Amino acid sequence: MDYSKIVYVLEFNNDSAEKDANTKLEQGWLLISVGPKLTEILDNGQAYYSTAYVVGATAEQRDKHLKEVSNDLENLY
Repeated sequence: MDYSKIVYVLEFNNDSAEKDANTKLEQGWLLISVGPKLTEILDNGQAYYSTAYVVGATAEQRDKHLKEVSNDLENLY
């Protein structure tokens, strides 16, 4: 994998993280890392972890993503 063209990264660590990461991978983004992320410390002191997916994009993929996000925000209002 050629990571030299990556100019933008996203991290997903919510309930839909796997789905969101897979969507980006289907669009040609590259998987940079997968691993645990401390989400919170519960009242009983127990640590709660989620799985974090980090994906990277080229400039073209970034621009497309930012345009989609911008359009989504415009449609909210």
